[in-house]
Amino acid sequence: MDILNAQVDVTNDSITLLNTKQQLENAKRDLNVLLNQDLSTNFVVDTLVTFIPRISLVEYMEQSVSYNVAILQTERNLKINEYDIKVNRSGYLPTIGLTGSYGWNRSQNPDQVFFTGQVFPGTNNTQISFGLGASLTWNLFDGGGTAVRVKNAKITYANQELLRKQVELEVNRDMQNAMAIFENRLRIFRIQEQNVVTNQNNFERSREQFQLGRITSIEFRQAQINLLNAQTNKNLAKYDAKLAELQLLQLTGQLLNVEI
Repeated sequence: MDILNAQVDVTNDSITLLNTKQQLENAKRDLNVLLNQDLSTNFVVDTLVTFIPRISLVEYMEQSVSYNVAILQTERNLKINEYDIKVNRSGYLPTIGLTGSYGWNRSQNPDQVFFTGQVFPGTNNTQISFGLGASLTWNLFDGGGTAVRVKNAKITYANQELLRKQVELEVNRDMQNAMAIFENRLRIFRIQEQNVVTNQNNFERSREQFQLGRITSIEFRQAQINLLNAQTNKNLAKYDAKLAELQLLQLTGQLLNVEI
């Protein structure tokens, strides 16, 4: 009975292993499609994961105003609205017009011969003229259009300032949430690491007891499954924590500036 149970377990584990290998190959081909590479290109996945120290993450959060995309976008829009106010204020100023002209004229007269035999040589005349003018216009009666446009531009600028403050507040909230999520997942990962050690010790103890005939094959198999589940949960917790860290780096605008 123990041998038959072991054969069943080996069969199930082998099927699971084959399916997992197939999923890995499919994932590699999907990545090659995204990278526009040959589908047969093979590579080894680096499973080593390191985490950025908390002090560095806090520093990145403090610098988020200078790197966060959403905040930088609102700052740029605020600058554009400031220029709009200046443009609309130009309606209060006069318009200066400049005109210029340049003229060139050349006349040629051939030689003239009279019946008396006298010859008068021809003449060549060249005339050059310049002209320059300036005009100053001032629209004194525009129906208050300029004042309305300036007021509207100021209202838009004020709204943009409120939007900037709102975006900064939302970004700070998102960063605080992301930091809390990262720290929580990191603690879970540390707990799962300890859980693997515990289950490893339990498995070694169960194997000794099984060899001595003190526990059944079912109990030994359960210890084996517990160890496998603990290792799987540890790996899941590790990558969940790393993804939370990447989300925090994205919010701080440092995702492309640090080694991950």
